[in-house]
Amino acid sequence: MSVATPALLAIDQGTTNAKALLVGLDGTPLALGQCAVACRYPRAGWVEQSAIELWQAVLCAIERCLEAFGPVSLVGIGISAQRESALAWDARDGRPLGPVIGWQCRRTEAHCERLVEDGLDAWIRSVTGLPIDPLFSASKMRWLLDHAARDTPRERVRLGNVDSWLLWQLSGGAVHATDASNASRTQLCDISSGQWSPELAELFGIAIENLPSIHSSAHRFGVTRACGRLPGGVPIGALIGDSHAALFAQGGFLPGVVKATFGTGSSVMSATHGVARALPGLATTIAWQLGGERCYALEGNVTVSASILPWMAQLVGLNGSVERLAELAREADGEGAAILVPAMVGLGAPRWVNGLSGLIDGLSFSTSRAELARAAFDSIVHQIRDVVDAMRHCASGEALVITELRVDGGACANHWLMQRQADVLALPVRRSCHAELSALGAAYLAGLALGVWPDLAAIERLAPARERIEPRDVAAAERRHRRWLVAVERTLHRAGSRCEATAMEADA
Repeated sequence: MSVATPALLAIDQGTTNAKALLVGLDGTPLALGQCAVACRYPRAGWVEQSAIELWQAVLCAIERCLEAFGPVSLVGIGISAQRESALAWDARDGRPLGPVIGWQCRRTEAHCERLVEDGLDAWIRSVTGLPIDPLFSASKMRWLLDHAARDTPRERVRLGNVDSWLLWQLSGGAVHATDASNASRTQLCDISSGQWSPELAELFGIAIENLPSIHSSAHRFGVTRACGRLPGGVPIGALIGDSHAALFAQGGFLPGVVKATFGTGSSVMSATHGVARALPGLATTIAWQLGGERCYALEGNVTVSASILPWMAQLVGLNGSVERLAELAREADGEGAAILVPAMVGLGAPRWVNGLSGLIDGLSFSTSRAELARAAFDSIVHQIRDVVDAMRHCASGEALVITELRVDGGACANHWLMQRQADVLALPVRRSCHAELSALGAAYLAGLALGVWPDLAAIERLAPARERIEPRDVAAAERRHRRWLVAVERTLHRAGSRCEATAMEADA
């Protein structure tokens, strides 16, 4: 008879995939299962997912992971999840009340604009560390209460992000909770105290009783209910936002570590000493909480990152194939003049401007498909550079010393893209030899909560090896970045011109 291997199970629920990763008690990844999830776009600027489909995808990923490995004894579970996406459900039967409103969704722009017009941005930012923007959960939750949950008695309504929904499902409806990292992305959390702000809850018309309780990221949240191949009674030892989990797995608890996640969007994040006063364009957030100690971080969110690639692959006739797009991009001659600014849903950090549209600048009769493909990849690295530049002059007027960029996420597997990132930053890029860092971070935190590892020093010794990519053609990359900055200014100018034209038409 085979002996069951003790292991931790990490769940990573992202925007496009649910993943389940088995991690041995020595920190070694043992098996991975994954299942795709769909996004829906019912109107321009709206992004939705199905809460039931997200849960089913997690179960599918767990099934595939456990089948791939063999006999295993689960010591505990950690959960990493997409942040800011919000949903509501009925506590009586667990029935979702409407869709999951995706983090990219812009349906609450008008609500957010009214808050800015009322002069509330500085106050909200001082409490939450976040600029007023539809990205964050509070306005989404208000929309759900007004539209999807209006016929449900308010005492039965449960609000949360994807982490809370998965915890509710895994525990059989026994636990409604979140951790400090996810709570800090809602725009309802006072990041100085790590608790819900009564004043913000009142402003958004949300009862704190409808929100999950906030705990340490490494915490015994409850135990599983048996479901499919997942046994009952397994302790759930961690909840954390996916970008935060990746920073933790990258060794972000050490001074000076800056990481960038290359996913549907991108998150550039660095831990800070205390609550940093960020410059406009960067957010201050809770990276994680261990016991009563909160670790804070500076973050810049790029709204459209690797999601531009399948769009461009469709545009240039490659049927959406990102692999073929990468091959085509490498064929482009010279530096090329085409610059893509992917402002389809506005620009995120460090500019935070809504109401924009995308722009391809520098088109001519000689522009090739290969140049357009390269422009799509370059739009990712230029946006990362803009956030890193903002971080270099952050907190309290003191520059953040950045000596390298640690990277994770699906797109970082493309070595050519990472070389271009190193070139435009004029910094080395370090890529982990293990791809699933968000899941690994959740596993590490669960191991801390459940006594598998004693402290952060033990976690650092578990970190997977990292490949170092040195910058090469820095001068050419700097020329490209200057052209990028000009193209961004043109994008912003076009938006201003459209606003003026609309105003004149209204006056006519």
